[in-house]
Amino acid sequence: MEHRKGNGSPDHFTGHLVNLQKQLFLYALQLTENQDDAMDLVQETSYKALKNRRKLLRDDHIRAWLYTILKNTYINYLRSSHYRQQVSDTDDLNQIQFTQAAPDETPDEQLIRKELHEIINLLPGVYEKPIRMFLTGYSYKEISAQMNIPIGTVKSRIHLGKKQIRSYYSA
Repeated sequence: MEHRKGNGSPDHFTGHLVNLQKQLFLYALQLTENQDDAMDLVQETSYKALKNRRKLLRDDHIRAWLYTILKNTYINYLRSSHYRQQVSDTDDLNQIQFTQAAPDETPDEQLIRKELHEIINLLPGVYEKPIRMFLTGYSYKEISAQMNIPIGTVKSRIHLGKKQIRSYYSA
């Protein structure tokens, strides 16, 4: 069977898909902030695009269509129970108390505590104070009242502060 090169042919579609892999990867990397996750996301996007290429009505919209598939795949992954379980397993920030070190704390735990203090000191002030209060046991409501800012702002600053802390650890 002979494939025509040009609009609508499988070779044309596959060629566009291959040529856009790097751009898709860069977009996925922005979303996931992790190279392995970004590669998985591009692979899943490519699979879905190949599986559903007949649904693409106009070849001149391939790029936008692929970006939409990638974004929707990422959103579905965030909504999945697998992602939520993975985040709760790795989110040790909620577990750490900023009181004095416990007498039975291991040297590794002491080092982690010290490193975390140093990283928090590097955060911009708008994130540092809410993070410190949160880690010492204050509730969102108490932080909101003490800092005289809306509770949504507190949640946002803590979330963004944690994100910055994670980026220091992954760097």
